[in-house]
Amino acid sequence: MKAVVFYGPKNMRVEERPLPRLGDYEVLIRVKAASICGTDLHIFSGDLEVKTPIILGHDFSGVVENTGKDVTRFQKDERVIAHMVRYCGECLFCRQGRHNLCLKSAFMGFEVDGAFAEYVIAPARDVIPIPAEVSFEEAAITEPLVMALRVMDFAQPTIGETMAIFGQGPIGLVQTQIAKLAGIRVIAIDPLKERLKLAQGFGADHVLDPYKTDVVDTILKLTDGIGVDCAVEASGSQEAIDLASEVIRSGGKVLFVGAGRGLRGPIIQHRERVFVEVLVDPWKYPLALKLLAEKQVDVRSLVTHEIGLDEIVDLFKGLSEGRLKAVKVVVKP
Repeated sequence: MKAVVFYGPKNMRVEERPLPRLGDYEVLIRVKAASICGTDLHIFSGDLEVKTPIILGHDFSGVVENTGKDVTRFQKDERVIAHMVRYCGECLFCRQGRHNLCLKSAFMGFEVDGAFAEYVIAPARDVIPIPAEVSFEEAAITEPLVMALRVMDFAQPTIGETMAIFGQGPIGLVQTQIAKLAGIRVIAIDPLKERLKLAQGFGADHVLDPYKTDVVDTILKLTDGIGVDCAVEASGSQEAIDLASEVIRSGGKVLFVGAGRGLRGPIIQHRERVFVEVLVDPWKYPLALKLLAEKQVDVRSLVTHEIGLDEIVDLFKGLSEGRLKAVKVVVKP
């Protein structure tokens, strides 16, 4: 099969690889669409370390090609996704249903091969059918929605509260939509006007360019000097981390979903504020697909590029060097 293999920072190649070996309880999936995540770009640039060599890509959709001998609930050509967390099922956290915290966890595209390939293997327990109303392209952008739903578990918002979302990439834009569904006032922050325009289209009440606006001063004015109830840091930027910790009210929450190397912790003040690093939650995937099927969340509008496997390396170089701008890229093997 054809696959895009990552060997180290800025070193990624398209290669022929043997088909993954199918275990008794596993499913072989023919990839129909896979999306490029900001995390993939951090890995490519050397900002995040992963096991190498490895096939990147953790958000994808496809059809069942084959199943192990002990798998009975999937049929050939059935439309599916698989969540990115591989867990042991036996440790304390797995017994609590907190698989994302598994002591032996392995993540697609980090410790086990991912979906920038023609085929990918997944344990049958991690495979989820795609509703008929959801396209392959939409299903391949499930993870940002899963992250947004997990953020809401920690935010526990009340209707009418205010959330500041730093970064309006795919995760931030989906977070904006989920916050509006929950009846929250949203302040969206991003330096790119195209992304702010999308945020406005998704219902953001205020949009701020941090390079043109004093973010702290503006947010305090918008909240009568109190600060926001919750801030979501979705950019992986140290500046955003610092700003997020300055704009929340006493007793408020800062939730971190962005990734990057060398990031420092937030500014800590004794005001009963809560700081949480949010990880993807496998249990949210069925709900995410349901929301997509019901058209309550729009991820299709995020797609700015569709490419083949042979184009991935050049695209990664263009994005990492700033020669190319994209919101969401979908790869079709």
